[in-house]
Amino acid sequence: MERAVLLRSISCTSLTCTRLFSRSSHRLARVSALSSHKRHRLIPNPHRRSLLRNHSRLISTAAPPSLHLKRHFSPLSPRAIATSPAQPSPDAVRSHDDVAEKLGFEKVSEQFIEECKSKAVLYKHKKTGAEVMSVSNDDENKVFGVVFRTPPKDSTGIPHILEHSVLCGSRKYPLKEPFVELLKGSLHTFLNAFTYPDRTCYPVASTNTKDFYNLVDVYLDAVFFPKCVEDFQTFQQEGWHYELNNPSEDITYKGVVFNEMKGVYSQPDNILGRTTQQALFPDNTYGVDSGGDPQVIPKLTFEEFKEFHCKYYHPSNARIWFYGDDDPNERLRILSEYLDMFDPSSAPNGSRIEPQKLFSEPVRIIEKYPAAEGDDLKKKHMVCLNWLLL
Repeated sequence: MERAVLLRSISCTSLTCTRLFSRSSHRLARVSALSSHKRHRLIPNPHRRSLLRNHSRLISTAAPPSLHLKRHFSPLSPRAIATSPAQPSPDAVRSHDDVAEKLGFEKVSEQFIEECKSKAVLYKHKKTGAEVMSVSNDDENKVFGVVFRTPPKDSTGIPHILEHSVLCGSRKYPLKEPFVELLKGSLHTFLNAFTYPDRTCYPVASTNTKDFYNLVDVYLDAVFFPKCVEDFQTFQQEGWHYELNNPSEDITYKGVVFNEMKGVYSQPDNILGRTTQQALFPDNTYGVDSGGDPQVIPKLTFEEFKEFHCKYYHPSNARIWFYGDDDPNERLRILSEYLDMFDPSSAPNGSRIEPQKLFSEPVRIIEKYPAAEGDDLKKKHMVCLNWLLL
């Protein structure tokens, strides 16, 4: 136990309860798992002008979720595994490989996954090194995603602000809120984006092939050629800006991400998760908040914002995947139109994350969280005990 990080509570004061944290070992397991710590982009109601975000929900529309998501799209659904697809002939396999070669992709490996009756082929784009996982089966619900490794060096929230901003128009789709139009006019079964502590992910899905490829094109153009890197107003809108409603009032900070994170930082459970993670990983990217600390977000500059996109939103630093019953060759054709525009980058080297070194002795941390006026503070303490496991 000598390498443990110990977080322990002390007494409370009138408006602030000093504690650390967790009500149970079950909660500790939940908040300590880095893979579960993520922020979701909440796609807005088309009747609202501003984009809305939320950490724990998928897409919000005027219609109930049961009407929006017409069917579940699990890769292990009965529809996906009911029958085994016919094995392609050797000539067909060679034909697919030839098309991939002509489009600039090298086949790295191929495997049939019995559990979901799917053929998975891993490709590598020869020019940029981008890796593409292409999964083919008889599932009509087609899925696409692109993820970038985006480790922040501080808590200014660059990954989170950028995730919001790239979805505010692009080179081919220069609308202010293109995703409002997609919500109203597309046949998507999924449309969202996620910010994790170490990566940013953009997935979409649709059962209509033409609509699916249109969504893929919108997403690829958004991440690789967003308007936000040339538009300071988008940065101010999604990140932070000064606001003064009345000359007699104090100047305040505003911004979509800034306001969102103010809410996050007022919730005890989120304070628990953040402090636990930062205590366990003080020396690498998991020791800062990729979502942004409201006290630090206003320190982010537009130049740093643009540099982060240029460095990390590059095919060399991307992982891309497809899933479903659409044409594997068409997937690669769409990708090649974008990936061929880029030269190789050293971004993967700069985005690598060094493992956290083990502690030589237990560490005790005391933290505060806000409590409502008049609350019984004697029952507000929490304790959280954590171990760093390698």
